[in-house]
Amino acid sequence: MRKKQTLNTEIKKTVKLLITTLTIIIVVLVIVFLFSTSKSAQQGYVLEQARIQNEQLKNQSENLKAKVTDAQTTSNFEDSQKLEEMEQTPEEALDYLLPEDNN
Repeated sequence: MRKKQTLNTEIKKTVKLLITTLTIIIVVLVIVFLFSTSKSAQQGYVLEQARIQNEQLKNQSENLKAKVTDAQTTSNFEDSQKLEEMEQTPEEALDYLLPEDNN
């Protein structure tokens, strides 16, 4: 049989149990909060790094497009060695259209 305890002893045990339970719940919630906060900070850092890399790649793409456009200009073509290697068309092979040829 169970030994009878005073009401004061029962209240003290219940209060101790309640304080222990609340302390454990608070500790668990603090750990969960810190974990989720650090995870969001880490995701924010990764997102910022991805944004910076995206900007760098856009700048690199623009630079490459500018180089391609510059390489395709006729002034560069005229200065190139390929133009110097071309042979000129002989004079007798040149046929010009006259206005009366258009009829």
